[in-house]
Amino acid sequence: MTRTARLPRRVLAPAGLALFAAMTLAVSGCAAGQYSQTADQVAAIDGANGTVGTISVLNARLAPTARESYPAGSNARVLLYVSNGGFTADTLESVSSSAATSVKISGDATLPPQTLADFASETGTEVTLTGFLQEQPYGVSIPMTFSFANAGTIDLNVPIQLPPERSTNRETVNILPPHPTPLWEQDELAEGDVGPGGH
Repeated sequence: MTRTARLPRRVLAPAGLALFAAMTLAVSGCAAGQYSQTADQVAAIDGANGTVGTISVLNARLAPTARESYPAGSNARVLLYVSNGGFTADTLESVSSSAATSVKISGDATLPPQTLADFASETGTEVTLTGFLQEQPYGVSIPMTFSFANAGTIDLNVPIQLPPERSTNRETVNILPPHPTPLWEQDELAEGDVGPGGH
């Protein structure tokens, strides 16, 4: 009569725990794509976007002003890109806004097929909103309608692009308390101190 040798249970338990830990890591690794840092990232775009037919208005925004706001009666450059994903040309015929007297298009507003037109450069076609009916501060959006010859119209709320730096000389306030000097730096300062007369 033969007997089959069995491993003690205390030997199997650590092996089971190791297998369970490996499986947990594998499952958590697979799920990392849903909760990773890149899952919450968005494109760095300040402006408004909209699509009608094969035409897309991209990153539409008003140029930043040197003031705290656009005063009533002032003008503002409208910066945007227009993509024509179709196979026939189109044209940006007009732009209007209830917040201003008029909106002018200066230059060629033709949109060739399969191209991205740049209305934000210094040398290309410009769209300018003229005569704000009232003051327009940062943080508000301007209602605008973009009309195309073939595609139709797009209604967007266009924001004012935030400037890279604020325009006034307001004092900067530190909202965090000052960081205490580390002990090792205190020791170095103490060693460098000398008494009166250099002693």
